[in-house]
Amino acid sequence: MSNSAVAISPAAATKWTVISGTMKGSVRLMNAPSFDVGRSPDCGFVIVNDPKCSRKHAQVESDGFSCEVISLNDKNLVQVNGKGVERAILQDGDVVTFGDTEVQFNQTAVSGSPLSVVHQDYGGSPAMYGGASAPSRPRSSKSGRPKTSKKAGTNRLIIYGVLGLLGFWLFSGSPAKKKEQQIRSEKQIQADIETANKLREAAEAVSLKKMNNSVTARQAQENYVRGFRDFKKGQFERSLTSFQACLALNPEHVLCNRYQRLSQRKFDELIQYQVVLGRKYREQNQYKACRAAFRNVIVMVKDASSPIYQEAKANYEACDRLTEGRF
Repeated sequence: MSNSAVAISPAAATKWTVISGTMKGSVRLMNAPSFDVGRSPDCGFVIVNDPKCSRKHAQVESDGFSCEVISLNDKNLVQVNGKGVERAILQDGDVVTFGDTEVQFNQTAVSGSPLSVVHQDYGGSPAMYGGASAPSRPRSSKSGRPKTSKKAGTNRLIIYGVLGLLGFWLFSGSPAKKKEQQIRSEKQIQADIETANKLREAAEAVSLKKMNNSVTARQAQENYVRGFRDFKKGQFERSLTSFQACLALNPEHVLCNRYQRLSQRKFDELIQYQVVLGRKYREQNQYKACRAAFRNVIVMVKDASSPIYQEAKANYEACDRLTEGRF
């Protein structure tokens, strides 16, 4: 019995070499008589990381003698050797551009014949190979069959034996035991149901915790942003309130901790400044200004048990009386 040559259409065996673009250097050998080119994963030839290439940019077809490229997007044509075309017959060595990706086309099969040998075969006449000489067939033994070494035959027997034992081990076993394993009591079924419910509840708890943590973190960040804005404006009392709210939601917030301390320091300095200013006005007999400065201290401190608050209140009342006595 003679062996026939394995052949394919020359246009169906093509080589595509990317010469520019993000895929530069890659080579694709396409054996299909028809395929799409584009960014879509459904394409036979996928162009990646090229935003100017359409999802389905072009179609390539062969008829056994030639290879044709067809544009699938009227507004984004394929370019052959730098010229936009709706469709064109490709020649060996043509440069085809899809978006920003340039690809060199080469036909790998023998041209000039609808059939070309691409796999080695034995037997047959030269005419079966398009005029080329048929490859020589290896000499066989006197029996007409290639010699097979004893070692290779022994190895095959060992492999077949191992596979047989593995199959016997997998498919053997008592049907009664398998049936017994499949039958489960109601108690076991109920236990499995309870286990599944516990797993579901645990998953829901984790999900709820993540959601709560996410909401809490967002609210803490909003308070930080609000406090930082007031801090930059010199509104230290208001910034303190925002930073304290932030820390109540997220005690480990680094920036809230830092700016809360800075705001407290600035606020204390502002109170001290008003106290010093009030004393100065009192010594200069500017009792109205003295009264205003100590009133600011009372409003800022608010804590009636604080020594600074008590001092400010006493000076405020004194300056107030002195103001009434003068006028």
